[in-house]
Amino acid sequence: MERRIDTVSILLSNGTVGLPWTSRTMLLDRVFYAVRVRFEAVGTSRPVELTREEKGYLMRVIEAWASPPGSWEELPPGIYALRNALHDDLHDTGDEA
Repeated sequence: MERRIDTVSILLSNGTVGLPWTSRTMLLDRVFYAVRVRFEAVGTSRPVELTREEKGYLMRVIEAWASPPGSWEELPPGIYALRNALHDDLHDTGDEA
């Protein structure tokens, strides 16, 4: 299988979610150091694994990014899909943020 270097994968309970590298870069400009380190540690070699708290935090960051609230179409490609996947993951595991 050919490795894609223009995407990053985030591991969730129901599989992985891909995010374009440019969107990843924009997202990391908005997050705490601990979450940034998790993304930077794996690069494109394997999926990013986040704790329950980090998933909830990341979802809240994305929701705050959509300003005014609900302006999802203004987000970079893949960010809204990641937000939805994080929401579903937290809901499925009983850990809603």
